[in-house]
Amino acid sequence: MHKDEEVEQVRVEILGGEYVLRSRAGGQRVRRVAQYFNQQVEQVAQACKPSTSTAAIVLAALNITNELLHLKDQQESMLKEIEANTERLLERIEQGNR
Repeated sequence: MHKDEEVEQVRVEILGGEYVLRSRAGGQRVRRVAQYFNQQVEQVAQACKPSTSTAAIVLAALNITNELLHLKDQQESMLKEIEANTERLLERIEQGNR
C-alpha cells in the first residue's frame, strides 16, 4: 500500500450492521477482512456463548491478535533461519574461492 494510492470507500456488513470504510487496500481486501472478522466473532459466539456481542467481539479480537502474534513469531524464526543459512552459504563460497 502506497501513500499515493487512492482511498476507496467500501460498504461492508459487520455483525448485521452496515459500515462504510475508507481504505487504500482496495474493496476486495476490505470485504475479506470484514468477512474474516465476522467468522471469528460467530465462532466465538457459538463456542463460548458470551453474554453480550461486545464480549464476543473482544474474545474474537483476542483470538485474532493471538493468531497474528503467532505468525509474527513464526516469521521471525524463519528469518533467523534464513540468515543463518545465508551466512553458512557465504562462508562456503568464500572458502571455495580461496
